[in-house]
Amino acid sequence: MRIRLYIPGFLLIAAFACNQSSTNQDKQQPEKPNVLLIISDQLNWNFFSSMGNQYVETPNIDRLMAGGVRFDRAYVANPVCIPSRVSMFTGKRPTYFGFHVPKGIDHNTVDVKEYVAENPIATQMQQAGYKTYYGGKDHFGWKDYAFQPQDLGFEVYANGKEYRGVDCVPKAIETLKNHAVDHKDQPFFMVASLMNPHDICYAHIKDNRFDMDKINDRTDGGGWQDLLRESVLANLRIPEGETGAGGFEPIDYYLQNSPPLPDNYMPQSNEPGIISGEDGGEGMAASFGRYRGQYDSIDWLLHRYAYVKFVEEIDREVGELLEGLAASGYGDDTFIIFTSDHGEMNGAHQMAGKGLFYDEVCHVPFIVTHPSLDGGRVDDSNIISNGLDLLPTIFGLTGVAPQSDFEGLDLSALFYDAKKKLDREYVPVEFSTGMGLVSADYYYGIYYNGSTNNEQIYDLNKQPLQMENDALDPAYQKDLTNHRAAFSAVNEQTLSVYENPESFYQHLK
Repeated sequence: MRIRLYIPGFLLIAAFACNQSSTNQDKQQPEKPNVLLIISDQLNWNFFSSMGNQYVETPNIDRLMAGGVRFDRAYVANPVCIPSRVSMFTGKRPTYFGFHVPKGIDHNTVDVKEYVAENPIATQMQQAGYKTYYGGKDHFGWKDYAFQPQDLGFEVYANGKEYRGVDCVPKAIETLKNHAVDHKDQPFFMVASLMNPHDICYAHIKDNRFDMDKINDRTDGGGWQDLLRESVLANLRIPEGETGAGGFEPIDYYLQNSPPLPDNYMPQSNEPGIISGEDGGEGMAASFGRYRGQYDSIDWLLHRYAYVKFVEEIDREVGELLEGLAASGYGDDTFIIFTSDHGEMNGAHQMAGKGLFYDEVCHVPFIVTHPSLDGGRVDDSNIISNGLDLLPTIFGLTGVAPQSDFEGLDLSALFYDAKKKLDREYVPVEFSTGMGLVSADYYYGIYYNGSTNNEQIYDLNKQPLQMENDALDPAYQKDLTNHRAAFSAVNEQTLSVYENPESFYQHLK
């Protein structure tokens, strides 16, 4: 069995795919194609209308799905912006560079700036004849321990604060137009790193209504923050033709148009103490930005309405970018890869935000389209890591030989052969309080921090999702034993660098 959420919407893609062959064996991967990588921020893997979600309209991302391959088993290297993005643009695990190592572990790390200087991926592609462009959000570290797109060799067309449809997308389109004139004989690799639906983090709610004072306070700073405020308020404002149009009341409009509370709305039983707070202290679930205990069911419905609007915002931006790509003349010779740095809890287990070992934030969209591909195909069996596999795949698509070895895999053969299976059973997922892995049917993880319920295994075939810790059920003893062994093998190098801490090994003996 596999995860099956929003299944009725699959028929929309299946209807398109039934006119396609099941494989693309008679088609060949083009040499030196253009590549457009679109990265969203905080986008859930299944929040799309073509996947059966009747509360959201995403016609442009749906177009990508209908025109290529949708990978339904894609996971992040770490469900937080910085470590996830560092992984995507180095091909390494975040903890290799010391990003989000669990508190209390002291280990030697590779300097990320030195590593990037020695392995500038865009420079390597330029040496193979490519033009490389980067625009939008970067977030490749913090303060002095960070690198920039320029350090990777990219020509930057929109800076790290220009990550919206009003700035990044027009500049991306202009760059494509200029490329068609000035570098028409060169292929390109372009990154468009867009912000939404991350603006959900600013849709504050208090007393069963949107908290305008808090929203304004957190977006008060001028410049890019003015654009942030405009985005938040525009997406929350009641639309024309409805009672209260142009304003933010009555809340009845929001409640009537919100997705219902998720099936896994209640907190997980036997939740890790570091999340629940049973270890003492506040607990991650009640911390700022997660809101358990602060939001009631009405507040969560308002939050879920807001999330829909920000998802629709990123969809509009994708649509504008696709139109610009077509207008530039490159629509027929460009691989488009669409993914996200992590998801959003969105009320699951009465939490918002990210950074946890839950499907809502670790499981992300990964869509690849190109005119040479059979459209509308869904790969729901290969387990992939968008952090570890992205660079090997881009190098594979472009035929560029990388300078360094990658732990991840080149996925490009999967685009053309629906029957191909990766030689992989697990992908690692790191999080700030521990490490885990995802297999065909399970999440398995160990929390380094905290003292109760630190070992967790979740059967992904259960509905609702991740509501109990199956490590406590004797019926799962064999699966638990297998995943303990896999955890040791997949994380052998990291555990060694961590000097094999007892907090992990007490569960692996």
